[in-house]
Amino acid sequence: MKPLVLVVDDKPNLLSLMVKVLGADAEVVTARCVQEALAALRSRAPDAVVCDLRMPDGDGLAVLRALRATESPAPFILMTAYGTVPTAVQAMREGAWDYVTKPFDPDDLRALVLRALREARVLQNNTAPAPEALAAPAPAPAERDRLGRLLGRSPAMQGLYRMIERVAPTDATVLVLGETGTGKELVARELHERSPRAGRSLVAVNCAAIPASLIESELFGYVRGAFTGASADRAGLFEEAHGSSLLLDEVGELRFPLQARLTRALEERAVRRVGDPRERKVDVRLIAATHRDLPALVRDGAFRQDLWYRLNVCVLTVPPLRERREDVPLLAHHFLASLGPRGPSGFAPGALAALAEHDWPGNVRELRSAVERAAILEEGDRITAASLPPELRGLAPAEGPRPLAEMTYREAVDVAREAATRRYLEAVLARHRGNVTAAAALAGVERESFHRLLRRHGLRADAWREEPSPGPRAEPPAPPEEDGER
Repeated sequence: MKPLVLVVDDKPNLLSLMVKVLGADAEVVTARCVQEALAALRSRAPDAVVCDLRMPDGDGLAVLRALRATESPAPFILMTAYGTVPTAVQAMREGAWDYVTKPFDPDDLRALVLRALREARVLQNNTAPAPEALAAPAPAPAERDRLGRLLGRSPAMQGLYRMIERVAPTDATVLVLGETGTGKELVARELHERSPRAGRSLVAVNCAAIPASLIESELFGYVRGAFTGASADRAGLFEEAHGSSLLLDEVGELRFPLQARLTRALEERAVRRVGDPRERKVDVRLIAATHRDLPALVRDGAFRQDLWYRLNVCVLTVPPLRERREDVPLLAHHFLASLGPRGPSGFAPGALAALAEHDWPGNVRELRSAVERAAILEEGDRITAASLPPELRGLAPAEGPRPLAEMTYREAVDVAREAATRRYLEAVLARHRGNVTAAAALAGVERESFHRLLRRHGLRADAWREEPSPGPRAEPPAPPEEDGER
């Protein structure tokens, strides 16, 4: 019997997306407002709840409090925008299991929900195995297919597994390096969950996703009156992670003045809230991750050398997929199995060959998207090369190398669709000068969906902005910084 997941959001498109994303692993019930959510809770106890913060008739905290009033142990995951992260932190205090900030990757949220269900021992009691338990043929005795949620039997991954097992039990600061899509956050979570701090949830923040004017108060907190809008004292993420681990994802994007505060926090094991003269001791194990070349940033004067020395204690590098091609079939079968029993059950030899030959600039994340797309398009019982994205079949996105008359109907349709979609996205971005919110509104799709389309076609919105200079963009005034750190 599948676990029951209640998803609450006032946007029909997001509800439909979540039904699609979670439907293979759980029975999904949806609600469009607080009152519908409360009625769903009274009707049947869910095994997990995923709830938006802002709704027409209230907020997600009301749903959380109603769930906790029933004494249900079901994990509660809050969806929120970056501007309301403090409210999400309040939700954590009231018993929320975790929160995600919009826009988010549906795959990441799916993984979060499955992990919540596993930790609540819901999936463990299912007769059907969880997707993570479905693996390709057993490896040789000297190899391991996986370490927790990490998958791969290549020498590069075996070395990474050994490093994680050696570093995880310590309190040493860890720097996780790797290209986008390689799984740096999964490595960080394995480090935390194999450490003595695993009894408390990992606190994670993406430094690139939070506006520069907010990141300082998010990390270190603030006191009442510190700046306009600071109506009450608020703890930062360092204090929230006291006794646990703090993941600073994309740490290379931090502003230079903030790097000084982070360095001091690591040296003194203490933080000072914005506007507060006193320091507060914290017991936090720091895990940082980035795809940037930090030594190069240090040489260019964009990253503090003293912070680099603080982070460069234990460095773990997640290999790109092109450097562990032997793991591609294993990962592809795993992703296909995770989609459930519906659809194709395997791969034709030609499809596996095409997957193995691709360079995967988007790494594991790109592979997963390609497998899911192919599973949707494939009409037979095995995925063929014709169902793969055009770039995996050697077809140029804009025009195929062969005349249309020499292609199969499906190849020609795929080439035309991909080329037209890319040109449309480029035109909309150009019209709105890289403003994703405005472009998504014109396109008539949710902002999260528009971001997924951009990633799929390898487009970056900032390429269409009027001032693509390397300097910082104009932003709202930041809270005052500590003396000596400007």
